Amino acid sequence: MIVALAVPAAPRAWCRQPIEPAGKRPMSGTGDERASLISARLDFLFAHIFPRDGGPQSQDAVSLATGVPVALLQRLRAGEPVTEGVDDDPFIARLEHLLKTRKTAEGKPHTITDVARACGKSRTWLYNLLDDKSKPSLESTKLLCKIFGVDPSFFTDGPLEALARHFGIEAGARFFVLPDDDELVRETKSQVELVALLREVGAPAVLSRYLGTLPPGAPPRSGA
Repeated sequence: MIVALAVPAAPRAWCRQPIEPAGKRPMSGTGDERASLISARLDFLFAHIFPRDGGPQSQDAVSLATGVPVALLQRLRAGEPVTEGVDDDPFIARLEHLLKTRKTAEGKPHTITDVARACGKSRTWLYNLLDDKSKPSLESTKLLCKIFGVDPSFFTDGPLEALARHFGIEAGARFFVLPDDDELVRETKSQVELVALLREVGAPAVLSRYLGTLPPGAPPRSGA
């Protein structure tokens, strides 16, 4: 098999119910082909991959999980050609995102002082990171990951790679930009649709044999 669909670690379910496109697509010959591909692939993933206990994933929820700004996600789904923010180093933006959106175990916002202290550093050190006056060491990055409960890839993935990782697409960012007739794209879409179908009809045992493991919270295997 050329590509395998990675089952997300977080509890999720797959659904094939259609959803409305996020925005108008560029007309043939007037828009950017790459942007159109990204838009169509995102709509495909939003239409097939649902949270386990809910309806379609909202753009706000995906943004919260990936660090990809809602405004950028909206533009990508609308088929707008986007260059800014796609190839930039995402570290600063992702760190700012975590400081704004993540809470402590007590449900309180993380403060500059608390995060710096947890890293064994000063407030100036953290401000320098946010102002791009210095770069984090590998050890500091690991500490930040531990504080915020994210993987190191959260700070390094570009938007498309982050979205692919969130939706469990092992092909990564390539899934969004390769042509429709590419074997990797066809294989990935086929697997997503198959997993969605198996979950719809309640066939966890078959799904387990197909993917090897079931995500947390999946229905029990037959005979278990």
